[in-house]
Amino acid sequence: MRVLFVVLPERGHIHPMLGPAAELMRRGHTVAFHAPRDVSAQLGRLGFEQIHADEVPRPAEDNRGAALAELVRDGPRLRRWIRGLLLGGVSGEVVRLERALASFGPDVIAADPMAYQAPIAAARAGLPWAGLSSSLNPVVPEEMTSELMATARELAAERDELFARHGLRARFRVVDCLSPHLNVVFSTEALVGPPPVDVELVGPSLPLGRRGDEVDFPWARLREDVPVIYASLGSQLFHQPRIFATLLAAVADEPCQLVLSAGDLADALPLPSHAIAVPYAPQLALLARSAVLVTHGGANSVMEALHFGVPLLVTPLCNDQFHNAEFVERSGAGLRLDLERATPGECRQALRALLGAGPQRQAAGRIADSYRRQDGAARAAALIEGLVRPAHDVH
Repeated sequence: MRVLFVVLPERGHIHPMLGPAAELMRRGHTVAFHAPRDVSAQLGRLGFEQIHADEVPRPAEDNRGAALAELVRDGPRLRRWIRGLLLGGVSGEVVRLERALASFGPDVIAADPMAYQAPIAAARAGLPWAGLSSSLNPVVPEEMTSELMATARELAAERDELFARHGLRARFRVVDCLSPHLNVVFSTEALVGPPPVDVELVGPSLPLGRRGDEVDFPWARLREDVPVIYASLGSQLFHQPRIFATLLAAVADEPCQLVLSAGDLADALPLPSHAIAVPYAPQLALLARSAVLVTHGGANSVMEALHFGVPLLVTPLCNDQFHNAEFVERSGAGLRLDLERATPGECRQALRALLGAGPQRQAAGRIADSYRRQDGAARAAALIEGLVRPAHDVH
């Protein structure tokens, strides 16, 4: 079987795909990737090929850091940015993807459901496609509200017209296009509750080995005698000087060690002796040593923290992060606090609650137990196989 993964070119969208892709390769299938930007360096380190990577540029650096942190605070600009990400250039990407289909010849497509070129090209080619969500959008209940959901409603007519021009009608949940064949979310009911009938909860998706973005880290400086608080605001929205300042002030006299994944601020922050700041951190290895994660609420970070039973302090900044924060709160696995407005004292109080053996740690442990019972990478791979093979042949 030949499987083409269609991904968006950011770590939070790529990383959940690596486990299923590696598992499919382990089962003897041929796997390749397609993306609208050149992410072949990371994929190549894992043994994956990106089809036609030479045709596209590297990911834009203005799609992260200070510029993006400023943009997401401006509602109208953020909506225009989301429109561009979802709808801008889709017709051109359909053409590129169809060329990739012709050269690679997949039997099935596994796609991020926000990469709208995938369902369009799949339908035109008569191929089954699996939606492997990099978010929790497919399980967001109707009673939730968010700016992203409002943006999705605002874009619905233009989006539907785009699909209609390609001869396709599609269903959506938030901004994810729902596949008529298979929709996968990398979580369990312990976090998100019972799923809709058209969604498979398969458990967490973690890489089988490396994930290709590993960096050096000063492990010798990590202490064993105090709890580690790890703070990461993602690979795009990391430029948050006020949030980092609040965190540093909150733990100034606390018996802990603070590790900050701080992007371009890593060398600019005034650090006490019990704090470490790096531009980018080996997150999975750090979470295995951490007592609390402070996060923007990216779905991948939430999934990885809960895999290790680490309770979360969530400060959502934009988009689906608000949904994820609500799931964390509802499940009891963490607390939500706006660290752009909170005082150091409020932050300190929240961190103390999470560091203890209280209900948040217990809830995070329950979710971790449910995650350990389900191998999301293996389950997703088996379900993808099932789109091509008869059910009795699936591993």
